[in-house]
Amino acid sequence: MGSQAPPPGPMQTLIFLDLEATGLPFSQPKVTELCMLAVHRCALESSPTSLGPQPTAPPPPRVADKLSLCVAPGKACSPAASEITGLSTAVLVGHRRQRFDDNLVNLLLAFLQRQPQPWCLVAHNGDRYDFPLLQAELTALGLASALDSAFCVDSIAALKALERASSPLEHGPRKSYSLGSIYTRLYGQAPADSHVAESDVLALLSICQWKPRALLRWVDAHAKPFSTIRPMYEVTASAGTSPGPAAVAATAPLTSAKKASPSLCGSKRPETLAPVMVSGAPPQEGLLAPLGLLALLTLAVATLYGLFLVTPGQ
Repeated sequence: MGSQAPPPGPMQTLIFLDLEATGLPFSQPKVTELCMLAVHRCALESSPTSLGPQPTAPPPPRVADKLSLCVAPGKACSPAASEITGLSTAVLVGHRRQRFDDNLVNLLLAFLQRQPQPWCLVAHNGDRYDFPLLQAELTALGLASALDSAFCVDSIAALKALERASSPLEHGPRKSYSLGSIYTRLYGQAPADSHVAESDVLALLSICQWKPRALLRWVDAHAKPFSTIRPMYEVTASAGTSPGPAAVAATAPLTSAKKASPSLCGSKRPETLAPVMVSGAPPQEGLLAPLGLLALLTLAVATLYGLFLVTPGQ
């Protein structure tokens, strides 16, 4: 997708991301819930450093922007996914939730555009789940380059590095790096409402506030372009509606910051898509030839039958 370019200086906005979905990667999941929490780096730089053997979870920064959405997935949720997230396709459709479509992408871009750049998406197990799943949803719409101006990091890698730096000589049983396990290890209690996207984002923010300045240094050094993320599974872009004004407005200012990647408003749908039949549209020219031939054959048969009736002696 894109080249592995070094981050262009310190990340200015960390956008904590969590996706809930219909199932695991092998089932080609679809998003059922999405939450983004945008925090400027100064909010983390000013966070107090955790002290003591069992610090308490710090409160989230007072200044933060949040976007939380439920999404109709267009396919059935697995029983396991419904049990842990509390969401099912029937419930989402019953509440008239909309699909992951161009309007949602426009909304994401409008949300990002309000944040100082560079942006860095932070997700727990993001490299294996959230980022590839988000890229698959964008690719299915023909908008794979929509987030090319963003960067991303996996918080599991970050927390592993911070824990090793904190206790380099520590040996013992292999640690779990699930979100709940890290939160419990740091703060002595389980996070509230696991597998609710907003709650998971707040828990992720809390563990990143454990050593905020060390985390920022790690993020600045290891952030990679979102354009390097491959979709979770192979998808065929669908012929949806064109990106609306919000997408154009959101991406237009980005061209100077990242000229190597096309903006959303300049991207094109794949040329191999089948044409969409619009109600009331004229028939395709390819149908005229067989219809004309059928009319000629009908006229010929009628003429021969008329001649047969008038032939003398019959």
